[in-house]
Amino acid sequence: MSPPLGLFATVLDLRSQCKGKKVTVIGDIHGCYDELNELLDRIDWSPSNHILVLTGDLIDRGPKIKETLMFAMNTPSVYSLMSNHEQKLLRYVQGRQVQITSLAKTIQQCGEAFLRDPSFLKWLESLPWIVRYADSSYVVHAGIRPDRPIYKQQKDHCIYIRTWNPKTKKISNEGNDPWWYEYPYLYSSQRHHSAHSIKIFFGHQRHDKAWVSHWACALDGGVVFGGTLRAYIENKGIIEIKAKTAYEVDEQKRPLP
Repeated sequence: MSPPLGLFATVLDLRSQCKGKKVTVIGDIHGCYDELNELLDRIDWSPSNHILVLTGDLIDRGPKIKETLMFAMNTPSVYSLMSNHEQKLLRYVQGRQVQITSLAKTIQQCGEAFLRDPSFLKWLESLPWIVRYADSSYVVHAGIRPDRPIYKQQKDHCIYIRTWNPKTKKISNEGNDPWWYEYPYLYSSQRHHSAHSIKIFFGHQRHDKAWVSHWACALDGGVVFGGTLRAYIENKGIIEIKAKTAYEVDEQKRPLP
């Protein structure tokens, strides 16, 4: 059974905007604004010559969340994806009941006046779930279900998926089910590209290497945990900026007692 139309993730097509521009896809920033600026200096970034696509998770955990949000909101040619962290913040500013523990640093650094400003809410609501920047290249926060066409993805899967089990339909069962990208992409998108030629760039889950399969590139280098801010430069490859410090302990990397 197909989900209701409102659950399908919209795809923002940037192919026309990206023609003649240098495209860089940047992984989860989590308020690490200094590392972002170092990365932009490294690629000699300018808004007139570049398109930046951010995988989401701009907020929470890091030291300069408001600065990161202001950059994403107000800078020309910068596009950020909807993520699980931004989706939770959206629910919060809409007045819905959420557990705010993970949002504490964002609320503290940004302040209620900033977060509840109508222009900020409008921007947050407008974040795309999937970005298409080239004929076969897409950006999404967490990933996609490999058994569905790119234009028939569910919103929750785009921001939460980690693993995939075709039988149970579970999207987060680490240690038992394969990662979603370990499957082949099973659909072609009409005439635009053939099956298996699609490329997905994503964040959400820290990975120690970028290309985790022939069709998936992991851009969350764990910068907020002392790892790297990782980016993919179209036609050039991966660039990484080392974190200045570990701003928070990575629970997934913490040794077991």
